[in-house]
Amino acid sequence: MTSEFDRRNFLKGVGLVGGVAALGAFAGCSPAPPAEDGPGGSTDADAKAEDGTKSSAGTGVPADMEPVGSYTADICIMGSGISGLAAAVQACQNGLSVVVLEKQGGTGGGGRGTEGVFGVGSTMQKQAGIAIEPVEVIGREMGYHHNRTDGLRWLDMIRASGPNIDWLAECGVAFTGVVDNYHGGEFETFHWFDESRGAKNYAPQMTATAEGLGAKILVNTAAKKLLTDASGAVTGVIAQKKAEDGSPGDYIQVNSKAVLLCGGGFANNNEYLSKGHFSNVENVVRFLSGFDGDGLTMALEVGGTDTIDRFAGLFQLTVSGAPGGEYGTFGSGNGLVVGSHSGNNIWVQETGERYCAENSGDENWMALMTPTQVHEDFYSVFTRAQFEENVRNIQFPAEAFEDDIAQFEERFATNPYDDAFVADSIEELAALASAAFPKIKKETLVETIEHYNEMCAAGADTDFGKPATYLVPMTEGPFYFIRQIQACMVTFGGIHVNRNMECIKDDWSVIPGLYSAGVDSADLWPNVYTINVPGGTNGNNVNSGRLAADNATAFIGDAKTGSIVEDGDTSPSVVVWDGGAMPASLKDGTYTSSPTQGMFGTVTATVTVSGGKITEIAETNELETGYVGVTAMDDVLIPAIIEAQDVHVDTVAGATASSNALRKAVLEALGQAG
Repeated sequence: MTSEFDRRNFLKGVGLVGGVAALGAFAGCSPAPPAEDGPGGSTDADAKAEDGTKSSAGTGVPADMEPVGSYTADICIMGSGISGLAAAVQACQNGLSVVVLEKQGGTGGGGRGTEGVFGVGSTMQKQAGIAIEPVEVIGREMGYHHNRTDGLRWLDMIRASGPNIDWLAECGVAFTGVVDNYHGGEFETFHWFDESRGAKNYAPQMTATAEGLGAKILVNTAAKKLLTDASGAVTGVIAQKKAEDGSPGDYIQVNSKAVLLCGGGFANNNEYLSKGHFSNVENVVRFLSGFDGDGLTMALEVGGTDTIDRFAGLFQLTVSGAPGGEYGTFGSGNGLVVGSHSGNNIWVQETGERYCAENSGDENWMALMTPTQVHEDFYSVFTRAQFEENVRNIQFPAEAFEDDIAQFEERFATNPYDDAFVADSIEELAALASAAFPKIKKETLVETIEHYNEMCAAGADTDFGKPATYLVPMTEGPFYFIRQIQACMVTFGGIHVNRNMECIKDDWSVIPGLYSAGVDSADLWPNVYTINVPGGTNGNNVNSGRLAADNATAFIGDAKTGSIVEDGDTSPSVVVWDGGAMPASLKDGTYTSSPTQGMFGTVTATVTVSGGKITEIAETNELETGYVGVTAMDDVLIPAIIEAQDVHVDTVAGATASSNALRKAVLEALGQAG
């Protein structure tokens, strides 16, 4: 890197950040000032509009969303992931009263699986002797995107990133060190959590800090509709709780002077993915659940605009039925996935024609899927020798080579999705493929493969310029053909905001009182996430959350009260899983369940009963993620079940499938003891 980092020169520009970006940038995690007496604003929840809907300072509340109770606060935050928690803590430190709406059963959101946070100029970096010039980071990012990204947004984030790391540490967030060249990134900016990731190293600490400063966090409570006054300013949110059985429950109303959307993106929303150029949304594989674009939908309903046409995210190519987990469906650890889409294969589209240089992900594996987005369908063709070579070169192998090959052989032998074929000749392979996918003409696919072989023999890809090292001729069988599937873990961007994180309209004017932060509005990577800057997503999540809270504080001004008023909300915010009745009594012994389907594989529970009580529970699983699913089962659910002597305990946020699998498995094991 370049010259030694000069903290004063680096930070002197913070005061230039848009709006009041620096207002809380260096505030410690000390308690907020004493709250003033009195409610935060007034809304007559009982007033009726002429059409019979309930009126709320202008725009009516739909009759089918009649709230049973209300909260009045300075700011309402939708979502309690990385950005939502950062915003909640910052807003409390600024003296605002804060209500957080979280539709899952706990805090952390998608950030529970994140590995660390970007930062330049942190105390940890200085202590490690790391010196980085911000211009190096910004220059690389803007150059990668041909300057289509907003350099001022990058400048704001980077200037505040080092102090943000120090602030998080003051708030109790646990970092283990700064990692050099993490995942191929060129910059020593990655402040690492331990192996438990954000599930243990960020969410619990920031939740405790926010609540300690007075924030009210309502879990199992989904924001549904923004409320506005006659001028179009946002005045609150209608939210819906879950009933104890998990079904839709009571509505509540949160009256506030500002609302901040931190909904976690729209990876599970087919309409928005399709608008963002995913080709076949019905087949897209998802890694996380619950991220439905609620924030974007609500912003559009009150006149906001979108940036879906330039959204990026964590994207990958996979195949139907591939095992899940970070290094399965979405990473580089599963042989079936990696072997099917490596650079020495042939990729063809819906008519059987080759459409790109197949090593498109060499520099950035997030770019691997990009060429598919202009095609209706896409497939990979390869030989057995090519597949085995690809598997041997996996960077982070999740299985032994023999296990990967066994899975590969079973997939083609059983062909459960009628999309994978093996043959001894190219002509026979083309016949099988064209029979399954009629848009592929047998003659076209044969011609494509023969032409490719000719280029391999000549040592030059005269069509797309793939490097000669990848040009492996398909001359010796067996030959394989498989359909490729697009996959989406997280989306970045979608809600159009300005530099102050204010939501904006078509004419670029702001919607008063409405802000967005985190991945909902992360327009730093137009269309392709670069992975050049390790921890960049979380760096933006933290900074945008704090920045939005600071600008909302300035917007509210002297009208802030610092106190929350609750009225009439008596419904619980705990969802109790109802998978069947517990046995009336238990016989001593050790009992083991059959495998029960979790998120990515099966979960098996072994339960020990002593003195008629559950004394020990152990689980084994195939593919649940260690930092989300396993943590939820081992550290939360198992202790909760033993304490309650009942499987009907609350779901762990972000780990619903794993939670359900464990509870079902435990109940089945206990059935043997009844």
